[in-house]
Amino acid sequence: MASIELWGCGWTTIVASFILLYISTLTLYRLFLDPLSEFPGPRLAAATLWYEFYYDVIKTGAYMAEIKKMHENYDFYEELYAGGGRKRNKYAWFVRLFGMTDGSLATIDHDHHRLRRSAISPFFSKTNVRKLEPVIQGNVDKLMRRLERLEGTRKPVNLNVVFGAFTSDIIIEYAFGESQGYLDEEDFNVDFFQMMDSIHHIGAAAKQFGWLLPVVLSIPEWITTRVDKGMAAFAKMQNTSKIKIAQIKPSPDIHAQKSTPTIFHDILSSNLPEAEKSLDRLYQEGQTFIAAGTETTAWCLTVITFYLLSDPAILNTLRNELRGEGASTSVQLERLPYLSAVIQEGLRLSFGVCARLPRIATGETLVLRDGERAWSIPPNTPVSMSAGIQHLDSSIFPSPLEFQPSRWLNNKGLEKYLISFSKGSRQCAGINLAYAELYLCLNALFGRYGGDEDEGPRMRLFETGREDVELERDLFIPGVKAGSKGVRVIFEKGT
Repeated sequence: MASIELWGCGWTTIVASFILLYISTLTLYRLFLDPLSEFPGPRLAAATLWYEFYYDVIKTGAYMAEIKKMHENYDFYEELYAGGGRKRNKYAWFVRLFGMTDGSLATIDHDHHRLRRSAISPFFSKTNVRKLEPVIQGNVDKLMRRLERLEGTRKPVNLNVVFGAFTSDIIIEYAFGESQGYLDEEDFNVDFFQMMDSIHHIGAAAKQFGWLLPVVLSIPEWITTRVDKGMAAFAKMQNTSKIKIAQIKPSPDIHAQKSTPTIFHDILSSNLPEAEKSLDRLYQEGQTFIAAGTETTAWCLTVITFYLLSDPAILNTLRNELRGEGASTSVQLERLPYLSAVIQEGLRLSFGVCARLPRIATGETLVLRDGERAWSIPPNTPVSMSAGIQHLDSSIFPSPLEFQPSRWLNNKGLEKYLISFSKGSRQCAGINLAYAELYLCLNALFGRYGGDEDEGPRMRLFETGREDVELERDLFIPGVKAGSKGVRVIFEKGT
């Protein structure tokens, strides 16, 4: 018996020794032999990804601020996020935070992503978005009717939830041909958006523990519906997505003849291989559309509204332009210089996503020029940059925390540094849809509502400050100060 125990103890020691030897060897290689070891920075960060875990998980999204201290070279962005024939893979470790591997957003290989993207790009083209503009305008009209019902009630509402209902209704109708009707719900389906926020809080941990999100997303519906209202709303949306795709899949050509064909008609009628048209992959693609098409645009609308209500001069300038031109379509509104400047500044301070978006150049050595030094980055090295850092750099945007639409007037050179939609071959497919939503919604919203000094219908901030919009944490999407109750407003009738 004693010999067996010693034998077992011996094996434990041997295994532990091999593990220790492996870790020590790997660490020494990364610190001294790896071609990347010459790059400056914390040695612990060079040795292990657990350095990032500490800042992003233990300190909740704080790694972005730590990185800002290390790197400041923004002309490299267009080199890293290149388009054309230059291949850029995604980083497998990073895409774990999406929880789904078969959507376009999480597709790792450059060529595979290009194949999938080819089936959806025509649907999100500027021409097609304009053709489907009545869908957007219909939801704008519904939003305005809801807000008008709030006038005089003194009931504060969370704008990010309101705008989230607006943008999700649009993208779901775009994708599936039928709105979820979040704008019709009394509370704008607040539980759903609180649940989405909770998922972002575990995203950083999901990168370290690849099994985490798949486990969460696979919890049976009969459990989720009893545990949390938000998860119940999410499960309902999932079921609706699966049912709609299953209805379209057998005969996409028939469904495509409807007045508002969906993106799944395009995918199913495309030349994609049949494996790319499976129900499970299409479902994952649908979830990607909903997530990407909801939160970032909603947050941009929220940020813009906050800053406009905080600065009467900027608000009045915008309202005067809207009243003077009488524009109503996105084509007409895009020609308004001050409205366009307000939107660009809103995109800058809402960031899109603030996370670092790693790219891997598979067939070329990237060269980063830093003063007199040229740094060579070997092929297959994950490299990333962040809108959360770049958009707040004072050398590019003086007084970066201030909302100044005028900085965009007659200054085309700034657009190079606006990366809310990323750039290159992986740029956000929904950029044209997002811009159309921003133009049409802001035109309606501030065509009707003024601020404190207006005699007509007014929108006023309620117990809300800059801490409710300023970037504090990287939760993939921008995270504000912990404990924020959101940007809340009340609506008043005219006097």
